[in-house]
Amino acid sequence: MKKIISLAILLMAASTAMALPSFYGLRGLNRVVDAQPLETNQYSLGLFTHLGISKDTRNAWLPQSGSFEVEDSEYDGTGYFAFGYGINQMAEIAGRVSYFWNGYKRDLSNEERDGGTGDWESDDALNEAMLSLKLSFNPANDGQFWMGFMPSAGFSVSSGDNDYVTVKDEGTDGIWWMDDPMFEMRRSMLNSGKLHFGGDLLMSYNSDFGLGVHLNTGFHRFSQEISYTDVRRDMATGTILDSEEVEVTIDDNVIKVAGGIEYQGGSITPFAELEYSRFLDREEEAGDGERYDDLALLGGGFRFTSPYGIALDVTGSMALTDFDPEWGDLGHGIYQATGTVTEEERIARAPFPGGYPAEYGFGMNLIFSSVLLQDPTHGTLSGMVTDIETGETLAAEISFPASSVMPVMAENGFYSAEILAGSVPVEAALEGYLPFSETVVIVAGEDHAFDIAMTPIPDNGVLTGTVTDGETNEIISGATVTVEGLPAGIENTTTTDRNGVYSISVPEGNWTIKVTAEGYLDVIKVKVMTPEQTTIFDVEMRPELVEGQVLSFNNIYFDSGSANIKPESFGILDNVAATLIANQGVDVRIAGHTDSDGSASYNQGLSERRAASVRDYLVNKGVSARSLSIVGYGEEQPVVPNTSSANKAQNRRIEFIILGQSQ
Repeated sequence: MKKIISLAILLMAASTAMALPSFYGLRGLNRVVDAQPLETNQYSLGLFTHLGISKDTRNAWLPQSGSFEVEDSEYDGTGYFAFGYGINQMAEIAGRVSYFWNGYKRDLSNEERDGGTGDWESDDALNEAMLSLKLSFNPANDGQFWMGFMPSAGFSVSSGDNDYVTVKDEGTDGIWWMDDPMFEMRRSMLNSGKLHFGGDLLMSYNSDFGLGVHLNTGFHRFSQEISYTDVRRDMATGTILDSEEVEVTIDDNVIKVAGGIEYQGGSITPFAELEYSRFLDREEEAGDGERYDDLALLGGGFRFTSPYGIALDVTGSMALTDFDPEWGDLGHGIYQATGTVTEEERIARAPFPGGYPAEYGFGMNLIFSSVLLQDPTHGTLSGMVTDIETGETLAAEISFPASSVMPVMAENGFYSAEILAGSVPVEAALEGYLPFSETVVIVAGEDHAFDIAMTPIPDNGVLTGTVTDGETNEIISGATVTVEGLPAGIENTTTTDRNGVYSISVPEGNWTIKVTAEGYLDVIKVKVMTPEQTTIFDVEMRPELVEGQVLSFNNIYFDSGSANIKPESFGILDNVAATLIANQGVDVRIAGHTDSDGSASYNQGLSERRAASVRDYLVNKGVSARSLSIVGYGEEQPVVPNTSSANKAQNRRIEFIILGQSQ
C-alpha cells in the first residue's frame, strides 16, 4: 500500500532541472538520470551528501536484568563526489567516488545497560569508484523527448578486504559483543570487495514550459566477496562456544526501475523520485508470505540555482520496503541458534549491495555546472545632476527609454542604475528645466560615470519630444519638426538629433506642428503652448510602404505547435495594423514560415494557419480584409540553415509583402 500511495504522490507532484548532475555524475535529478545529455564541452561537479536515520526498537538482554525494551538509532551517511562532461550532442561521460559512514547509537536509558556498554559504534571508509556513459538521441528532433542508454561499471576502492561496523566498547548490549560484526544493521558493510556493472534504458520528456519527466529501467549485476569470523556465544555469559571462518561470494542479478518528475520554476526546481530494485536471485521468503528480495525508496527535494554556476539541493527520502535483520545477518542467527549453517543459507541472508535504505533521511548537495555560468550582462551608470548655470544639484528623474530599467530619482543630485550593456538613451526630467537626452555606451561589468547638466526653461514655452518609428520603436534622427504659422523672424523649424529628440521655443497659443522624415508619412497635429512651460509631443511615424517591400518579423510568437498568437506579440501587430491603416489602398500578402522541426506537411499547414491568424488579428484592428491575402511556405524558405536553436528561431517568422496599390 505504501508503494501505491507513494507512486501516486510522485505522479501528481508535477513539480527542466537545468543541466545539473545526478548521483552518477550524469545530467539528471539525484537517483534518476535525464536521457538528455549535457551540452557539448560543458562540465559539472557535484558533492552529494545524505544521512539516513532508522529507529531500532527491540528487546535487549543483560544477565543481571534479563530482557527489556530499547530504542537504538542507526545512522548511515553517504557522500558522492561526481564529475560529468558533455562529449557532443549525443554523448556524456561521468565518474564518481563514494564514501560511507555508518553509526549506531545505543539507548542507554537503562542504568544497567549504561554501565555495561558504550554509547556509539561507528566506522567509515571509501566505498567504490564508478564510471558511466550516456548515449542519447532525440527521435522527433524537437529537443524535448529523449531516449538513451547508460552503461556503467563500479569497483571497490577501499584499502581493506572488508570494512564493517564492529563493537569496540567493552560490555554487552544483549545482541553484540566486543569485536563482533554488527550484521543486523541495515548497512553493516562499508565495503564488501564488490564489483558491479550494468546498463539502463533512459527516457525523458523535457517540456518547453519547465516540466520534466524521466524513466530509467535496466539490468545490473553485483558481486560481493565477504570474509570474516562468525562466533557463537553463551547468551548468559558471552563466552565464545564456537567459531567459523566465513568466505562467501554473493552474486546478484538486479532489475532496477527509477522514475522522476521535476518542474523548473525560475531558480527553484522541485522534484520527486521513486527507485525500485528487484533482486532476482533472492528466492527465500520468511514463511509468512513476506519476501525480502526488493528495495524501494521515495525521494525528492528542491534544487536552487544561481547565475554563478552554483546550485544547491535540499532533499529528503523514505524507505518503502520493510527491513528484517534476520534476512541481512549473513546467517549469523541460524549459526547462533543451531551451530550449523550452510553457505547457501549465508548467501540467501547476505546484505544487499550497498545495504538497505534507511527509514527516512535528508541530504544536501553542492553542485557546480558550467552551463549555469552567465557572463556579466549589465554595467553601472551613475553621476551627478546639476543646474548648468548655477551648478546647484537637482533632484531630477532619470529614465532610460527602450530599456526595462525603471526610472530613478537623483537624490541630493546623485543617481545610479544597473543597465544592460550597449548604447542606452538617458533622459533627465525636472519641472522648470528643459528635458535632457543623450546616449551613453554601457560596458558589461564596468562602472560608467555620466554627469548631467540641465538647462532652465526660457520664458517662451518649449515644445520637445522624441520621434520614433511607430513599428520598430527605433529613433528617427534628422526628422524635420515645423511650427506652421509663426510670425516672421521667429525660428519655426528644427530637426531631431541622433537620439531622435527635438526641442524648439514656441510662443503662447495654438500652433500646427508638422513632422516629416524621408520614407515616412507626414504627421500633423495642433498643440497648445503655455509660456515658461514645456510641452511634450512624442511622435510615432509610420513608414511609407512601397511595392516589393518585405517586412519580416521573427518575434511574433505563437503557442507551441499552434496558431494561437501569444499576448506578448499583440503590441507588434498593433503597430503593423496602424501602419497599414495609415497606408490606405495598399495590398499586402501575409506569409508564414516555420523551421524544419516536424514533418514538411505539418509545417506547411502550420505556416498557413499562423498567417491566417495574423490576418484575422489585423482585420479585427481595423485593417481592410480586402487588402490582405495569405500564403504559407512551411519550412521551404529558410533565411539561415536550420542547424541551431538560434537559426531555427530566425526561420520561424511572419513576413508582410507589399504588393502595391489596390486595383
